[in-house]
Amino acid sequence: MNIEPLHSVVNKLRATPLFYLFLSSRELFHTNFWFWLSTLNQKETLEILTGSDYAGHNRMHFEREPNQQFGRHKSKIDLLISLDDNKKVVIENKVKDFPTTEQISRIENSFQNEDCDFYLITLFYSQEIDFPNWKVTTYKELSERIIPEAFSEQPYHQELIADYKHFTQSLAELTALLPLTTSYDFAIAFQLPLFYILNDIKLWEGYQKLRASHLVNRFDNIHQVSTHYAINNKKATIQFEKELQNGYSIGIQIENNQFRKFVLGHNAKEFAENLIKENMFLKEEFAGRGGKRFLNYGSHFKYQYEIMETTTFDKLFERINSEFQFITDNEGAINAQIP
Repeated sequence: MNIEPLHSVVNKLRATPLFYLFLSSRELFHTNFWFWLSTLNQKETLEILTGSDYAGHNRMHFEREPNQQFGRHKSKIDLLISLDDNKKVVIENKVKDFPTTEQISRIENSFQNEDCDFYLITLFYSQEIDFPNWKVTTYKELSERIIPEAFSEQPYHQELIADYKHFTQSLAELTALLPLTTSYDFAIAFQLPLFYILNDIKLWEGYQKLRASHLVNRFDNIHQVSTHYAINNKKATIQFEKELQNGYSIGIQIENNQFRKFVLGHNAKEFAENLIKENMFLKEEFAGRGGKRFLNYGSHFKYQYEIMETTTFDKLFERINSEFQFITDNEGAINAQIP
C-alpha cells in the first residue's frame, strides 16, 4: 500500500485543534459536537445526521447517552431524539471501531414496541456489511451536509462549524484511502507502516474491525460453524468454531500472521494431548515457544499455529473448510478423545 497519501491526510488532520480534542474521546467528541449543534438548530442537526426531512415535527428533544431498556434487553444510546408524536430517532455513532451484529441487535431489542428510526453514523463503511433495519450516514455524507450559516449568525460559531466540516471531510478522505480487498492482507505483520499511522491517530482498531467484519461476511460457511471476531492487543482475532460433545469445541483461529488450530473446553489440555497422540487435527511435530507441544489462552483454550503469508479470501476459506471437512468426517473419533 502506498502510504504517502495517508501521511498527507494525517497532516491535514493535525493542522486543526479539533484533532487533539478528538483524540481524547473520539466518538464522544463527535456526539457532543452534534448535541451542541442541536442547541443552535435542532431540525438542521437532525437533517445532517440522517439525511431525512423531519420538518413536520415541531418539537424535538435531544438526549446524550440515555439508558434504554425493554425487559432484559439494555443498551446505552449515543444520541436519542424524541419527536412530538412519540417517534424516536436512534443514533449510533461509530468512529474508532465498527458495530457488531450483536451490538446492533441489542439496541434494536431495547426499543421493542416503539416507533423508531435507526441510524448508524460511521467513519468506516462497506455496502457489503448490512444491518437491515438501519440507515447509514457516512462521515463523508455528514460533512457534505453541513452548512455553517444554517446554524448561527455569529462568526465564531460559523468558523468553528466550518472547521468541524473540514475535519470530518479529512477523516472521510483518510478512510477512502483504505479500500476493502478480498485478501487477508490487513494483519499488523503485513501492514506495519499502516499500523503505525492509524494507531497513532487511534483508528487502527476501527480499520481492523471493518476488515474482519468483511472477511467473516464473505466466508462460505458450508459446514455451518459459528464465526466471530474480536480485537486483542490491537490484532483482529477471527474465529471459526464447531461444537463437540460435553461442552467442548474445536476450530480455526486467525490472528495476525498465525493460522491456528484450537480446542476449547474444561480439560482442554488432556483433550489436546489425546489428539496429538492420535495425530488427529493437532500435530506431534509442532514446537511452540520453549518447545511446547501447544500454546494456550488460560486453561480452557489450547492451540497450535503455522505462520501465514498474505492470501486471498478464496484460498483462506478453502483451507478453513478443508479443516472442517476433516473434523466432520472424523467427528466420532474426535469426540472419543474428549476426557
